[in-house]
Amino acid sequence: MNFEFEKKKLYAYLGESLVSTLKHYKAIVAGGTLTSLFCNREINDIDLYFRSSESAIKFFEEVWDDQKWVASHTKKATQLIYNDVNVQVIHFDYFKTPQDIFETFDFTVCMAAYDFGSEEFVLHEDFLKHNSQRGLHFNSNTAFPIVSMLRVKKYEEKGYRISKPEFIRIVMTCMNLEINTYEELKDHLGGMYGVNYDKLFEDIDEEEFDIGKAVDLIANISLSDEYFTKPEPVNITDVEMIIDTISKKSIKTVSVNGKLHKIRYDGSLVTLDITPPYHEEVSLKDFLKEVKFYKYVKKTTDGKYFSFYDASFEYVMNKEVEAKGEISNNYFDDRQGKLHMSMKQDLSSQYRYDPRSVLIELSVTPEAFLGAELGHITARKATALREVPKTEYEQWASEEFSVVEW
Repeated sequence: MNFEFEKKKLYAYLGESLVSTLKHYKAIVAGGTLTSLFCNREINDIDLYFRSSESAIKFFEEVWDDQKWVASHTKKATQLIYNDVNVQVIHFDYFKTPQDIFETFDFTVCMAAYDFGSEEFVLHEDFLKHNSQRGLHFNSNTAFPIVSMLRVKKYEEKGYRISKPEFIRIVMTCMNLEINTYEELKDHLGGMYGVNYDKLFEDIDEEEFDIGKAVDLIANISLSDEYFTKPEPVNITDVEMIIDTISKKSIKTVSVNGKLHKIRYDGSLVTLDITPPYHEEVSLKDFLKEVKFYKYVKKTTDGKYFSFYDASFEYVMNKEVEAKGEISNNYFDDRQGKLHMSMKQDLSSQYRYDPRSVLIELSVTPEAFLGAELGHITARKATALREVPKTEYEQWASEEFSVVEW
């Protein structure tokens, strides 16, 4: 069949820029977007699928310069606004073909896709028939059958009907689920609109799983304020947080004075604005065992080391020194209660090429560590361990820093 009209309508909705980007990555739009398109209903958003994690990551990296506002971010999907289009990038899995996506869908009435690789529509053989009949036919291989049961009501409000045998199939598929933790339960409930399940189970998610207790908590959802409130949008400023989720990497974090820091793949630190959907926290003590810090200082003719920021502040080898004054927010002044240094991965300084400049290596105790600020490591106290040979640190610029294992 010729679907040229539907194609032009879809392209007009997405806009030229987004269409060009999706063609480049051979992405796939599937699900409710296509149901609305073929049933002549208003399109509210798009569900976007990729063939690999690499394609999804490159997509986010490309659009990030122009798009930094994210409506929601979970292990399964990330919702963002791209030129006024509500885009939900699905990344709980990746799919080589539209037919592979259909295997995870719950009803045949949403088994339709537009493949930007071939620039063609792909429809399940019963898609048009079941939409014309307004009948719900269930796929028992769907990834999240509990959500499917909840979606029945949504479809009924649109004029669809489900037979008793089909509804029983949904129930029996749910009975076959193996849910052994609150985290697994949250994954299966993640499609319920307007409820924050991280908050729902936050007081008990470390306890042994109790289905009865979970049922009681769910029964009281309607009494909570969240039940009647749309989820609050989040402002994610670090695209790496999304990339870590997409690539299924384990996110390592360390908490410093109430602020959560992400330990990047090379061991360096970046402060997080929000808590990741999932992460493993490393103790500050263990983190500091594995790293050293560095600072360019002025070396005098008699072999002493002084701060460029404060000519009277001396670093003495193998002796812990403390910053002067009270801690303030003046980031680059050693006289304001903080010592500033860098990890070798982030090392840079305007004093590097000063003829008096040398690089010293320092260690910091957990009690003295203050955190990462604007690319700097700050501490109340530090101990100078050695002067780093110039031949050694000149090699660092070309090094590929290895992944730090914790």
